[in-house]
Amino acid sequence: MQRWNEVCSLVSRGDIARLEERHLLDSLSLLSFIEGRPRLLDIGSGGGFPGIVLAIGRPEMEVVLIERSQKKARFLQQVVYELKLGSVEVLARDVRSYEPGKLFGTVTARAVANPISAWSLARPFLDKGGRFLLQTTKPISTPLDGSEMRETRRGAVGWVSALEVKSQA
Repeated sequence: MQRWNEVCSLVSRGDIARLEERHLLDSLSLLSFIEGRPRLLDIGSGGGFPGIVLAIGRPEMEVVLIERSQKKARFLQQVVYELKLGSVEVLARDVRSYEPGKLFGTVTARAVANPISAWSLARPFLDKGGRFLLQTTKPISTPLDGSEMRETRRGAVGWVSALEVKSQA
């Protein structure tokens, strides 16, 4: 991580010494939200947080990491190769140009955009009953447009909000 960080800016320089606390543990705080959900899309995967960490924690889960930076995507591909994460696919592209064959039970985003923009990026990829897990520095107190708030709780560093597509009544 330290070697690649110098080339790709995966995390801030100050965070290198605090990777476990600021990134690893914060990513692990999402594990309980993805129980029983077989497919995950991580938007803006960057240094692999939370996508790589969740793929390690749930090796049976199919994970797609999407990162528009070619350098960061190469880093992610190297991590997937070295850790032999066979159920992980890395895509080097903008998420808005992605057309998956099937939808996802979980979509994650961390440090990608403001909550409203992140929701608009994630929403098209969620399966019925799918969950969007948004990691933010401040708690989200109200549902975003077209979503139902399932839960907001403290993560290791900030807050995790679980939103679902509002059901049609």
